[in-house]
Amino acid sequence: MIFFYLSTNPHYYYYDYLSPSLQQKSLFFLIRVIKDVYIEVMIDIVQFKIYAGNGGNGLVSFHREKFVPHGGPDGGDGGRGGNVYVRGNNKLSSLREYRDQQLRRSANGFPGGPNQRHGAAGEGIILDVPVGSIVYEVGEEGSEKTILADIDSDGLEIQIAKGGRGGHGNKYFTTSTRQAPSFAQKGQAGEKKTIQIELKLIADIGIIGLPNAGKSSLLTQWSRATPKVASYPFTTLDPELGVVELGYDSFVAADMPGLIEGASQGVGLGHDFLRHIERTEILVHVVDLSQEDPLEDIQMINEELYSFGYGLSEKPQIIAFNKIDIPDGAARLELLEDEIKNLSVPVLSISAVSGHGVRELAQKAHQSLVQLRQQKESEGTNIIRLRPQPQQKRFEIEEGEDGVLTVKGSTPQWLAETLDLTETEARAEFFDRLSRLGVARALKRRGAKQGDLIRIGQLRIRWDD
Repeated sequence: MIFFYLSTNPHYYYYDYLSPSLQQKSLFFLIRVIKDVYIEVMIDIVQFKIYAGNGGNGLVSFHREKFVPHGGPDGGDGGRGGNVYVRGNNKLSSLREYRDQQLRRSANGFPGGPNQRHGAAGEGIILDVPVGSIVYEVGEEGSEKTILADIDSDGLEIQIAKGGRGGHGNKYFTTSTRQAPSFAQKGQAGEKKTIQIELKLIADIGIIGLPNAGKSSLLTQWSRATPKVASYPFTTLDPELGVVELGYDSFVAADMPGLIEGASQGVGLGHDFLRHIERTEILVHVVDLSQEDPLEDIQMINEELYSFGYGLSEKPQIIAFNKIDIPDGAARLELLEDEIKNLSVPVLSISAVSGHGVRELAQKAHQSLVQLRQQKESEGTNIIRLRPQPQQKRFEIEEGEDGVLTVKGSTPQWLAETLDLTETEARAEFFDRLSRLGVARALKRRGAKQGDLIRIGQLRIRWDD
């Protein structure tokens, strides 16, 4: 998903292009036709395909040299295909690099050579993403998503697609009864996946509020971050991060783009940025005292958080009434004093421009953060428990809806995929390997007889025991 934000002072225009095929064309068109306009691109969701490399093929070769006319088999094995990795990079703040949403693939393994030379492994690829990215595998229908990686630290590298194994050359299949095998094994296909990368900022404190409430000015006062600030709504297009130093400790704060009514249903900018609040622990809710009804604004934002779900409405909040330095703001705060006392969250008054109350707000946010973490620790919610993974079975046999027995398992499927079963020698090797693996005995226990149809991976074969 890509967004184009076009701003001219004092007017603001917002365009949302959802069609991947039009994104790049639209960008070039806008740059070409529109002059004296500020263009900013914020990309926080991308989806594309990744192909890990295929394994190299094994070689059929026989040793040949002078005075050795009938040398034995010497075909080497193919190399493994390259893997695909994803890696956190704290220098990145957007997924712009993947805006083309084109296929990314790693290199295939090289084939084996004569004289038992092993083919080189294919080079893998590393997809650098901002810290805070979650990588999902998208199902064929596009609705089901499975988490492959949660990149929560700089330099964290996780494999998300595995390259195929290299095929064995004919030398590998030499036995006492088969001294000159004339077949080799193909390389295994690498994993192919459709992935979606979703960026969710990692911050301790999330600053939320309506457009133009003063969130960017607060972050500027708190830290050395320099978000773009102006006197009209929706100035903040990208979420901004800043480190807030207190002298004795620090925390990371994120200035979230302004929310409006209906944000949880996709109105304005809110729907596509609410996800960034999910990982924050404390919310500082900045309220504009220059508005007619600040308490109604608080209720509206809270309703949007509740509607969006994901526990946003349950996060601890601190209300910061901003613009106390203007006469209307101070007067309105005094008029609402009794109603403010009924709020069930901490309340402070600040001026993000003059700096009044800003440090006190940072101290209160840090205090709340420490208390929350202590509470989580006492409840055991932050304790990571490591559990050994159950040992996987080498294979399983299931009966399909059509009554055909199906052999599932990485090794049987690898053999079925990479051996040419139309060749007599390769077919004999295939059934011999399955027999040694215990598949033959398991099929007999399930009632399989010679000549029955058996499914292994994508192949259907007649069982030959």
